[in-house]
Amino acid sequence: MKMSIRKLLGAATLAILAGVGPSMVATATYAQTQEIALVDNFMAWNLSDYEAQTGNKVPDFKQAPALDAAVAAGTIPALADRLPAREDIQVVRPRESIGTYGGTIRYNATNPQSFGNVGYSAWDAHLASVTTNWEVVYPDIAKSIVLAPDNLSATVTLRKGMKWSDGQPLTADDILFFFNDMGGQGDLPPLPGNLIVGGQPVTVEKIDDVTVKFNFAIPNPAFILSVARAEPGFPLAPAHYLKKWHKDYNPDAEKIAQEEGFASWVDAFVSHSNGQTSDFQVDKNLPVLKPWVLSEVDQFGNQYYRRNAFYWKVDTEGNQLPYLDEQVRMLVADPEVVKLNVQSGQLDYADKFTQADLPVLKAGEAAGNYTTMLYTADLGAIVKYQFNLTVNDEALRPIFNDVRFREAMSLAVNRPEINETIFFGLGVPRQWGVSSKSPFYEDWMGGHFADYDVDKANALLDEMGLTKGADGVRVRPDGQPLRIVLHDAINRVALSELMAEYWTAVGVATQVNTVTRETFAQAVAAGEVQASVWFADVVSEKDMYTRPIWFRPPYGLDTNPVGGGLEWRKWQLTNGAEGTEPPAEFKAQQELVTKWQATTLGSDEYYALGKEVVGTTVKQMLHIGTVGEVPYVYVRSNKLKNFPDDKMLFIDHLRGGHAEQYYVAN
Repeated sequence: MKMSIRKLLGAATLAILAGVGPSMVATATYAQTQEIALVDNFMAWNLSDYEAQTGNKVPDFKQAPALDAAVAAGTIPALADRLPAREDIQVVRPRESIGTYGGTIRYNATNPQSFGNVGYSAWDAHLASVTTNWEVVYPDIAKSIVLAPDNLSATVTLRKGMKWSDGQPLTADDILFFFNDMGGQGDLPPLPGNLIVGGQPVTVEKIDDVTVKFNFAIPNPAFILSVARAEPGFPLAPAHYLKKWHKDYNPDAEKIAQEEGFASWVDAFVSHSNGQTSDFQVDKNLPVLKPWVLSEVDQFGNQYYRRNAFYWKVDTEGNQLPYLDEQVRMLVADPEVVKLNVQSGQLDYADKFTQADLPVLKAGEAAGNYTTMLYTADLGAIVKYQFNLTVNDEALRPIFNDVRFREAMSLAVNRPEINETIFFGLGVPRQWGVSSKSPFYEDWMGGHFADYDVDKANALLDEMGLTKGADGVRVRPDGQPLRIVLHDAINRVALSELMAEYWTAVGVATQVNTVTRETFAQAVAAGEVQASVWFADVVSEKDMYTRPIWFRPPYGLDTNPVGGGLEWRKWQLTNGAEGTEPPAEFKAQQELVTKWQATTLGSDEYYALGKEVVGTTVKQMLHIGTVGEVPYVYVRSNKLKNFPDDKMLFIDHLRGGHAEQYYVAN
């Protein structure tokens, strides 16, 4: 579908995309002159904008029949009293067709701490959101977000009359509560990294009951995208509910926490608030703004989500969303059981498959009434391997920090063999980085130290003085054999075992250690992990612009720094007040990333600096790729409609999936 951005969105939403004033002219021109080719029909508007721009009138609003009895009994108000003010309701144009109400769908999660895709495709509840392939950013919880001409502030206006899932109003005070009483306050967890700009926390001032102003220490043109893409970018919480567990509002908070079995009020508060500021909801009574609310967790760890009667979106015919009555997150740890459940129709959509599963999945499609989806992944490596730059082993640390070591380990990898044996020839042997379709990609990147050259790998290790002992294992400067442990917490064991063989063959004895994610996270935080395999996502253009986690310390999430450098990151976030100053090379890289994020999306400077950010990271060899451009495997029931088809790019767990419009066809 192709149309101009101006015709598609109208002036109100252009303010979201482009801001106002002279400093945003470049972005405004970029947005307005490009022909935006939407990958499907999905789009969303404020109701007033939809009617004004399209000439279509949204008829009277309708609710799911499952809610009729509750309205009749007075348990919940009539629909008109549950939705925002008419002009502020969000209108959604469904991906395929107007849906029908009812039904339950099931999907998989691999462990109790894994949210499954409910965390992304089912929620999509942030201040702003994106279309299916991130072509357009549009207002979501916010009615509007307008950047100041100097990009030093953003004015956010909420939807009048919008309500939490318990029926209480959403107001500016819920945003202030997040900043003033939660993130970074006392012993509570710190503010997310995207809310620390130029080393200073974002500050917020209340304008009126539905309007706040976000202030930044340096220009922050990435703000709109940052509050659209990330779960940490959800800077609001239900103050009316959570104050019960906060000591500044309830003098009995410590007593309540102890009665509930928590060590302190902080632990109790964090537990009860999880679900708004993270994907791991514990408290079933926590008010949310999502299409479904957590209603039950059974003895097997399965989670049940029922429709939110106060959800604030309707389709173009006035039907309140979501269409589905319920989603169920099924806890299925064994990948073989996941496949069996798919084939028997017990899961309506599922992932966590490998390319080796394709023959079995395709063979079972007719009997299981499902379709195997192969999404093009917008990334340059299916997974990546890294060495911990700040490992707590004083002999290994200088070895890992020598780029020659990382180059040698990359040259030791037989990527064509991996592609054939693990990925059935579906991928492209190449180095880690961005996709070849990315505007930041340059031809040299995919082949950078990606040849299979054992002789050159050995030569580099010899040059470092890591000579081989009689047993073929290289010797560290302290006289000990060079042996490393490769942690695999993401179930890539077959590939990791191959990597261990390749590295051992050049004298770096490697042993694979399979661990749970929880154990791995603890070991990473303690600096005990030497090498690891991890996901290679967050390299899609707009994604990395807002969250450049692989392009600056700590080379991973601040909460899970798989590449090391957490103390370096603390130093940067606190302007040197905490942590350790990074070596000049990594300090310069952080400064480069900060400079890039201060540029305007779509400008010449934005593209030039983006290429430099990617290029320097690839040359540093911090992430070692094996095979890229590999399709991501999903399955979906043929009964499930408005699910994205294979024209969708796989970006971060189907973040553009928008599950509130899914429905089940009879």
